[in-house]
Amino acid sequence: MASHSGNSTYFRPLLTKRSALKPMFLNMKHYVLGLAAITLAGIATAQDTHVCGTPMMRQRAIEQDPTFLVREAALEEELRQIILNNAVQRDDEFIITIPMVFHVQHLKGNENITDEQIFSAVNDLNDDFNALNNDLADVIAAFQPIIGNTRVEFKLATKDRFGNCTNGINRVQSVQTFLGESTSKEMQWPRDQYLNVWTCRNLPTGTAGYVNPPGSTDGFAQLLDGAMMRADYTGSTGISNPSRRHTLPHEMGHMFSLQHTWGGTNEPGVACGDDGVEDTPITAGSSGNCNLGLNNCEPGVIENVQNIMDYASCPKMFTQGQSARMRALLNTTSADRSSLWTEANLVATGVAPGSEAVCGPVADFYAVVGSSVTNPAVPFTPTTCSGTQVRFVDNSSRAFATEWSWTFQDATPSTSNVKNPTVNFNSPGWKSVTLTVSNQHGSSTKTDEYAVLIGDNNSGFNAGWYAGYEEGSNSLWPMFESNYHLNHTFFQVYNGPGAVGNGCVKLNSGDRNPFNLMNPDNVQDIDDLVSPQVNLSGAGTTYLNFHYSYSTRTSNLTNVTEKLEVFSSTDCGRTWSLRTTISGAALITNGNVNAPGNWQVRSLLLPQSVLTANTMFRFRFTSSAFSNDLFLDEFSVGGPVGITETAGNAVLNLYPNPTNDRFNLQVSGMEKHSTEVTILDLRGAVVYRNVFTPAASSGIELDGRALGLADGMYTLMVRNEAGSGATKLMMAR
Repeated sequence: MASHSGNSTYFRPLLTKRSALKPMFLNMKHYVLGLAAITLAGIATAQDTHVCGTPMMRQRAIEQDPTFLVREAALEEELRQIILNNAVQRDDEFIITIPMVFHVQHLKGNENITDEQIFSAVNDLNDDFNALNNDLADVIAAFQPIIGNTRVEFKLATKDRFGNCTNGINRVQSVQTFLGESTSKEMQWPRDQYLNVWTCRNLPTGTAGYVNPPGSTDGFAQLLDGAMMRADYTGSTGISNPSRRHTLPHEMGHMFSLQHTWGGTNEPGVACGDDGVEDTPITAGSSGNCNLGLNNCEPGVIENVQNIMDYASCPKMFTQGQSARMRALLNTTSADRSSLWTEANLVATGVAPGSEAVCGPVADFYAVVGSSVTNPAVPFTPTTCSGTQVRFVDNSSRAFATEWSWTFQDATPSTSNVKNPTVNFNSPGWKSVTLTVSNQHGSSTKTDEYAVLIGDNNSGFNAGWYAGYEEGSNSLWPMFESNYHLNHTFFQVYNGPGAVGNGCVKLNSGDRNPFNLMNPDNVQDIDDLVSPQVNLSGAGTTYLNFHYSYSTRTSNLTNVTEKLEVFSSTDCGRTWSLRTTISGAALITNGNVNAPGNWQVRSLLLPQSVLTANTMFRFRFTSSAFSNDLFLDEFSVGGPVGITETAGNAVLNLYPNPTNDRFNLQVSGMEKHSTEVTILDLRGAVVYRNVFTPAASSGIELDGRALGLADGMYTLMVRNEAGSGATKLMMAR
């Protein structure tokens, strides 16, 4: 295999080919394997089993595209004809080379898998597709004669879609790593040139991997083409392990038209089925267990539980029939598969011998903090106290680095030559870090003057801290924002109406990006606004106060899944504790009007444990498809100024407020518990009290004039089994 940027040792070349594929269709559907003649090696070493999401993607295609089944049937007939005519590629000895690119979607956690783990994934693919994997020796005697050699070689591209040098690994900082949906497949490289693989932290419904099957990615849907893998099921090293090494080959089998051995469902062990391949026995499939003598479907016929397309815990092989089918698929135009291995494309992508691009790496890095600097909770802000560990991760691109040179401002150590060093900083403030990376073809340098924020007992603000953003301000200081998706929505100063006067903080989560074809609505986008460090040691009863204003794009409250979470930290932002969540109806203060108005005040009573010298606060907003802009203002620490909350208290929302007559009241738990509502005047006298029985939703409408409320200020209190709370109610004409 050709070297990649001078690092050929990372990849194992294909060894001498085993016997050429001869489609020796043994017609295993009717091939009786005498049980007495079979030597069973016993139960193989247990391996992780994975749930495959490809049948789910096929079902989606059936439901969403009425022409899919017609195209699928036409492709099936084309494959049958190719196999029958023995036209499996130009000749049976020809090795098909497939250029690959891995898109690693991450938020700076261990889901940002290492180069070495990706190398192992490529090597595992090549071993399985060329019958070179070491565990083939464990295949039982009955299936040894039909082990398939697909003769397909996978190589990381050395040229990107613009012809520039690349190492075939595209690292993308993205909240899509939490979702792993088909629509999470950002930054696809042209599928007629590259086989795209995405890795994510999470995938839907617990799946370990999936592809959109051939025929389901025509037209605009071609942007969904490619394999989606959970990061810890990719390859056999790093955060994965050797027992998961066959997961990506399984999904590549689907990519090249294979079904599960029992057919097109995701239900092994339910019913005997056929995968359309002649030499794989009828089977219901297995899940987890590895019964090498399984013969439940046809009397005397052993089932191929060691097949990579089964769910048993001992996958090891493709059959010759499966190999023939995969090569046939690569000889069709379905999903542009036949374009991948043309000589012109192998040259264009830099995988043909003599066409490889070589270059120096482009420096990039980030700081990792938290209770674990090797497996952090994500997303996280780069903040911690002096004297605590900070790990720096080399995130360089374009080529593989072989040498690293770090310098750290006021840290121990102050320099390092290891790839991912761990250091301690000795003084507070934002710290400058520089990294130079190089290989035999070149080098580059990056300096980040705001790589990490360090605090200690002598930094920050004192109790009584206040931040209000008046008109004319253009800086969030002393707070700062973290835009984890690195997209067009982020916290910023808004020079418009605030809670008091003009000026506040705005998150433009209502903006839509028409150029983002995969997620234009910012679904699950996460943005943080972080306070400075505040010294609250020795403080008495203390509240965190803030004002918020928010509207929604939907009239259906069940669609309001966006949320504002407020956290506190007592170790300079190294770790965080959730203080409150405002979501659903409680978040809405301004109906559907996407502008600041009808501000709500929230006061959070801080427990004694939060009153330290290193306290910080974090406001985190998670968007939905119906998000509008969020406005925040008047941050302070001190006495209460609005709704007070203590642990276990109900969350309530009152709008519009002020009101001239009717107002809506939402109380958490109201849909389950009887809720008492009390209104007091300024003297503390009860002017209204009623108990509402559980309703279908956590909301009621009251008419202040009908209740006899005159203009003025009132205190509205609520109480149920979920807790209690209070807020101010203003009646005004």
